[in-house]
Amino acid sequence: MSNPASRHARASFLLAAGAVAVLTGVLAAVPARPALADTTGPDPAKAVAYLVDPANMHQGKYYGFMPEFPDYGLTVDGIWALAATGTNDAKAREMTAFISSGGIVEGGQTTLDNWLGIGGDWPSGGSVAKTAVLAQVTGADPRDFAGHDLIDALHDLTCTGVDTSLGCAGAGNYRFAESVFSQSLGVIAQVRAGSVADAAAPVGFLRGLQHADGWYASLIPVPAEPTGDVDSTAMAAMALDLLDDTASAAAVDKAVAWVAGRQNDDGSFPGVKMPWQNGDAPKSTNSTALAVQALSLDAAAHAEQIAKAKAWLATTQNSDGGFDVTAVDEGSDVRATTQIVVALTGTSYGTLLRDLTTRPSPSATASATPSVTATPGASASVTASPSQTPGAGLPVTGVEVTTMASVAVALIGAGAVLLLVTRRRRDSATGRP
Repeated sequence: MSNPASRHARASFLLAAGAVAVLTGVLAAVPARPALADTTGPDPAKAVAYLVDPANMHQGKYYGFMPEFPDYGLTVDGIWALAATGTNDAKAREMTAFISSGGIVEGGQTTLDNWLGIGGDWPSGGSVAKTAVLAQVTGADPRDFAGHDLIDALHDLTCTGVDTSLGCAGAGNYRFAESVFSQSLGVIAQVRAGSVADAAAPVGFLRGLQHADGWYASLIPVPAEPTGDVDSTAMAAMALDLLDDTASAAAVDKAVAWVAGRQNDDGSFPGVKMPWQNGDAPKSTNSTALAVQALSLDAAAHAEQIAKAKAWLATTQNSDGGFDVTAVDEGSDVRATTQIVVALTGTSYGTLLRDLTTRPSPSATASATPSVTATPGASASVTASPSQTPGAGLPVTGVEVTTMASVAVALIGAGAVLLLVTRRRRDSATGRP
């Protein structure tokens, strides 16, 4: 049996431990600034501040080269960035409201429908797909968004064969979806909506664009002398990863392996050279970001490459929080920054989710992307795989406050009881009341 002195020491220890637990719990309750697990990476908080700066964003939208016309696609990219970090829901809701209400700008000279082209002679399958994925990412219904059933529209815009007058490069191509990026977004939208049977032809068309070595070219139809494009290959991998048929799984593995093999020694990835860019093969920030998303589909196998890519991206972040487009084209760029911010979370566009349709209580936690279950059509063996848990916010260190509080109370209670018993036994031995 332990003596009174040892019991008293043990009680004092429990009380002290309880006090430490309380203090730790209080500190844990203080909202922490979202931070990357890899501290060598870019600062996402500064990047978000750059994106929502009034100098870049005007009344919930971005503008491109023509100041009188908003850039709807870039605005969607911005919403995805804010959704990925979960650090500015108010601004994300403002931007989403602009799109969902029809994207009408001052004077009404242009609207979202002009960009979508639904019902017109020049419908844009890529624009419809991107808007549908926006609805899904923000927790809205793509079948009733911005005045359209966007999933039904994608069905109607799916080509049945080659017809250049209709913008069709082949059966399964979406009308006037002239890039692998656009085609991939359409697949993501249909699969996330549970329209897997309708997506069978588009999935087959997308898989058919893959080169034997695993890469994808950027444009549709594929040029006579195509070259592999990191951006497009990464995007196709994210789309096909939502499916669990053997052919799609094999295509994803080959695509990710090819992307992994394109990394430069400094951690960067090459992008497709544009006419206004310098150098023969620039190190592209947004291509590096998309590569990170592709590699994150198998994060455990590519952890070192992902960390190296993020470390390189950190070297391209400017003092205003934005990122350069390439290593030789300096100056913060909104579009590149939006894509980099999403990549920092390691989340695929296929699973990204931040429900902005409700205003959760501060204690609410991010919900997971609903699983998709559907029966594929007879034309292709395509089934939807269970979706991944989305990265609704950047990793935050710490422990569950309620758990810490419970531990603290238990420790203090145990210490108090033991100390009381010890004192009573000691007092009884000395004759004190």
